[in-house]
Amino acid sequence: MIEQNLYNSPDVANRIKSYAKSKKISLKSILEDCKLGSNTFSHMLHGKAIAFDSLAKIADYLGCSVDYLLGRTNMPQIYSNNVIHTGDITGSHNVNLNINSKNTSKNATKNTSSDTSELVELIESLPLLKRAEAVIYLNNLKEK
Repeated sequence: MIEQNLYNSPDVANRIKSYAKSKKISLKSILEDCKLGSNTFSHMLHGKAIAFDSLAKIADYLGCSVDYLLGRTNMPQIYSNNVIHTGDITGSHNVNLNINSKNTSKNATKNTSSDTSELVELIESLPLLKRAEAVIYLNNLKEK
């Protein structure tokens, strides 16, 4: 098996920097609000690892998973019990991945068009991660 080093501190630092920039959050505010030293990112860029709890604080602050910051996944959302947790400390959002429960699915589809019913059935048939991607995509469309 080929060993891949997913925990390269400079890569983690760059991923934090990139994700923070996409959310318009400065590195300085992350460090101050998480009560981390002002040289934390510099140390990471030079190969020094940070403590796991510091990385968790940063992930919580940015509203993403530690796995995302480590490069283990390309999806920053946090998953638990079929709910996606997104957002940051300024506001979080939960997206339920169960579009309709099995008990209400037939009732819900009676009140919608056949296209909507087909879409709901299609999304419900997807594996959990694909369902999450579909729900996030639909929510982003709805917000536009």
